Amino acid sequence: MDRIVEGYIDGVYYAVQISDAAQGGDDTIGVVSGAAAARRLLEFHNGQPLPRSGNVLDVNDPDMVVQALQELTDVIHVRPAEAG
Repeated sequence: MDRIVEGYIDGVYYAVQISDAAQGGDDTIGVVSGAAAARRLLEFHNGQPLPRSGNVLDVNDPDMVVQALQELTDVIHVRPAEAG
């Protein structure tokens, strides 16, 4: 199930879509497309332990990406993406 995650990075709003499979485009990293600031943050932390859980971030794992965004940013919404 694709999801939309919305939140704030250092007070700046972002929204990303997290897909079940890697997208493979210029505006994506792993399963994530959308806000450049969120993609850069995930790219920087990819392969490293997350600060609270200690789980190693894999940007190709949708559940791990949601967890990483929750640990690294101020997430305000996680919701299913609308089919379209």
